[in-house]
Amino acid sequence: MKKELGRIIGFAVLLPGFLSLTGCAVVDPGERGVKVSLGTMDKNLLNSGVQFYNPLTDQIARYTIKQETVAGQAVPLTADQQQITIQYKVLYSIPEGQILTLYEKYSGDPFSKLVDPQIQEAFRQVVSQYKADSATKSVNIIKNQVLVMVRENVKGLVNVVDIPITHVDLPEILQNAIAQKQVMEQQALQKSYELDKARKEAEITIANAEAQARSIHLQSEALSKSPALIEYEKVKRWDGKLPQTVINGSSSGTIFQLK
Repeated sequence: MKKELGRIIGFAVLLPGFLSLTGCAVVDPGERGVKVSLGTMDKNLLNSGVQFYNPLTDQIARYTIKQETVAGQAVPLTADQQQITIQYKVLYSIPEGQILTLYEKYSGDPFSKLVDPQIQEAFRQVVSQYKADSATKSVNIIKNQVLVMVRENVKGLVNVVDIPITHVDLPEILQNAIAQKQVMEQQALQKSYELDKARKEAEITIANAEAQARSIHLQSEALSKSPALIEYEKVKRWDGKLPQTVINGSSSGTIFQLK
């Protein structure tokens, strides 16, 4: 009895020391863990669940393999040396097969150490090819160019799904200049429309006049060549009323009043 009691007491004394040498970490669903013992990385990833380790010699780094969305901002210079602010989002995920490589080469957050620097550099290079006013009109083109460049530079270590641009801010003085330019362009378009309309109306008037003149000319030619047509035209124009006076066919030329 005394021996059993002694064992229990001994175990109770040793238990805190044992627990102090045992830690646990929870790897959530959609995550994988990397275990490092005394500086040596375990080549086997830890799956989701409770993982025990020695806190004195081991550490566990967790990586999500689910798609994530991170907001970002870039402030590149345009071709005309205007500083613009671009707000964007990054949709990305970490391939499970690249986790160990990412830990070895980019210990810590692979987004902040690998992806984001590549995005900043891509925006700097791409935007420098556009003037400020055209950059605001070419948002989708710029986005696609940046996306291609980033994907090439991360070399498949991270799956960059998309980098949609959500907003572009220009300096106030430049915004005013662009607004004034747009007003002038709109006025020019309106003037061009009015001139085009007037030109078409003039063309229609000329065409109608030419058609009418042509018709008169053709009728004149036809009348001069056909006496019967002259009589026909007279009949067409007669109003159905008989003349009120006639001239005597004799040499006296007497005029008779008809009733």
